[in-house]
Order: sequence, then C-alpha cells, then structure tokens
Amino acid sequence: MFHNLKEKFEAKRAVWAEQTQQRINEYAELERKSSLMEMKRKEKLQTLLNTEVEKYLRTVHPTFLLKPEVNQALLNMLHARSEGTVSINLSMTKEMRKAYSFYHNELKVFIDLLERKGFKMEGKEELFLTSFLAKLRENNYRLCLDVYGDFVPDNASLFEAFDRYFDVVEDDFKYESGNVDFFASYLNYKGIADYIWTKGRLKRKLKQYEKANKHEFKLKKLERKLRDIS
Repeated sequence: MFHNLKEKFEAKRAVWAEQTQQRINEYAELERKSSLMEMKRKEKLQTLLNTEVEKYLRTVHPTFLLKPEVNQALLNMLHARSEGTVSINLSMTKEMRKAYSFYHNELKVFIDLLERKGFKMEGKEELFLTSFLAKLRENNYRLCLDVYGDFVPDNASLFEAFDRYFDVVEDDFKYESGNVDFFASYLNYKGIADYIWTKGRLKRKLKQYEKANKHEFKLKKLERKLRDIS
C-alpha cells in the first residue's frame, strides 16, 4: 500500500513539475513578447523624434545651445515644463538669454506639435535633448566645413591648427559656440586633439593663444588689408 501511495505521489509530482515548467515557459514567452513590443515602441518613438527634429532643424540653427551650460539650462526648462513649474537661472549670459528666448518663442511650439504627433515629453526630456543636440551638432559641423573647408593640413600641430582657425574664422564669430563646437570635433577628426578637451577648455586655450600672439595677429590682419587694396 505504501508503495502504491509513493508511486501516485511521484506521478503527481511529475505532473506538478511539468505544469510549473509550462507556466515558466509561458511567462518567459510573455516577457519576450512584451520586451519585443516595448523595443518596437521605443524604436517607433525614436524614429518619430529623429524625423521631426531633422525637419525642424532645417528651419532653425540655434548653435548657442551647443554650449554645455546653455543646453543644461534648456534641459532644466524641459523638466520644468513637464512638472508645471518655472525654471529660473540667475546667470543670464548673452547665449543664455538667446536660449530662453528661443525656448519660449519657438521651441515650445515645436514640442507641442511633437506631442500632438505622439511623442510625450514627460520622462523623455533627456532623450529629446540628446537627439536634438546630436542632429544640431551634425548639421553645424557640415555647415562649418562647407564654409571654412578642410583648412588644417594633415599632421599639423595644435598651435598650427589654432593659427589656421584664426585665419579663416571671422573675428566676430571665432568664439561663437557653433564654431568652437565644430573646431573641437574637427581637431578630433584630424587626430590633433581628442574629446578629453571640453569646449570650455578649448575656448580658454584659443583665448590664451590669441593673447600670446596678439601682435602677430595684428600684423597678419594689416597685411591682408593691404593685400586687398593692391
């Protein structure tokens, strides 16, 4: 009798084990399908974002947003928008004022349109800004390269590259965020400097170099002026 009970118990345990394994397999399949659906949803959302940002940046070129402290201020504004609060920054530089004006007068309208098309900003502020800045940086690099050309010879030193930068970039725009951002990427592309150089550090180095060679730059400027006359 004990032997029969043991056999019945073993049979039931085998059924339970099979049922448990079946539930595990069903749950794993459900998780797989859920993960696949979530991945497709994110891909669709990213595609929508990339497409709309690309189109929008054909109409505007806000290179002042490429300055790190400025795009951080913009991120704060995006979070404030989602939270229904107001972002306040007491350090209102010229580029920061441009960013605030751009956000309130233009970008907010684009975000409203983007949300109407299915991209909800809340919780995706970093994703939006990363995609926006990546496309802006790409457009800016291509535009600057079209304007200035490949102006630094291969195997040039860093200071030779600085010299060429000051030669080709107009005085009014040599420290503009878009040009500094472009030059940092360009130095990396040429193998002259890498990305451990922040944009702020590069700007400081350029200013130090310009100050140290102030007289030489004046001579070059006068020489170009006289050459244009002749």
